[in-house]
Amino acid sequence: MDKWVRWAAEVRKVTMPYKIDTEELEREEMERVMVAESKTRERFNSEPVLDFYDLAQVRVFAEMLRSSEEIEGIEIEVAPDFDLTLHYKGGEQERYQLWLGQSNRPSVITKFERGDIVWRIPEHSTNRLIEVLGLDT
Repeated sequence: MDKWVRWAAEVRKVTMPYKIDTEELEREEMERVMVAESKTRERFNSEPVLDFYDLAQVRVFAEMLRSSEEIEGIEIEVAPDFDLTLHYKGGEQERYQLWLGQSNRPSVITKFERGDIVWRIPEHSTNRLIEVLGLDT
């Protein structure tokens, strides 16, 4: 029995780095995402067609922001696809406009109040956004 307990302890040490931290999931600061169809670049549509509360879906948008990289020297002249309102714990909100790419292609996003700064969203985040928005059919 003692030999088995030592063996189990060793297995636990080896697999510890791969453990899913459920507390980390609960620490996500973003708690709600409202998605509206965008009409123009100059005007924010605050009438959502989709509203996400589920942590797994909200995390897709949080990862979108975390994985984005600022790109310079780009000017977007076409209307965005979506207007996003991101709600955080404590009542803070941010508004973004999203130009959603096709599968396996990058997307771009701007903060509504700062349209002069553009961030590139990598392909894997685009794919997850397409999936969560239900556009993969």
